[in-house]
Amino acid sequence: MREQNITMLCEKRRELIHELEQGNLNKEHFILENYEMLKAIKHVDLEVKDVEEGILKYHYFNTMAKMKMLTADELEYRDPEGCKALRESAYELYTKKERITLGLLTLVDYQNISAYYIDLNSRALCGQVFEIVLHDLDYVILHSRDRKILFKLKAAGRFEDCVKPSLIHDYVNTKVY
Repeated sequence: MREQNITMLCEKRRELIHELEQGNLNKEHFILENYEMLKAIKHVDLEVKDVEEGILKYHYFNTMAKMKMLTADELEYRDPEGCKALRESAYELYTKKERITLGLLTLVDYQNISAYYIDLNSRALCGQVFEIVLHDLDYVILHSRDRKILFKLKAAGRFEDCVKPSLIHDYVNTKVY
């Protein structure tokens, strides 16, 4: 990933978030637009050299995983094995997203962030998904279920052990798959 491309893609990401906030995109179309923006990227490594690059890599792996989950849902009844394979592939992408999250947190040295569990409509996910807010950056709200990340946030004194509404409550509680 070249610096010029990273800056351009981060700007496009912010524009799509703005469109979502304005109600011009719903969650599914937001994911699809992000996928269209990112699909040309052929290789994304797991090294985080700077914050902007880390945010884009997080966004890349998260978007690719969400697309696999959407496609898996379409196949659920027609091709159960294909559906299962896509879901497994999505979980691998989510795992890479978590590695990027750890890289970002290390890069910012766990400074000027806050983290807490979020209120979700899903009973299965309540008490598992937490939000990480990087206060120095606009539009950087990360989500995770990773126990290693949770442990490191707690060890750094950055995790508030409570449930709060997500800063993007409507988005995280809108089901698309």
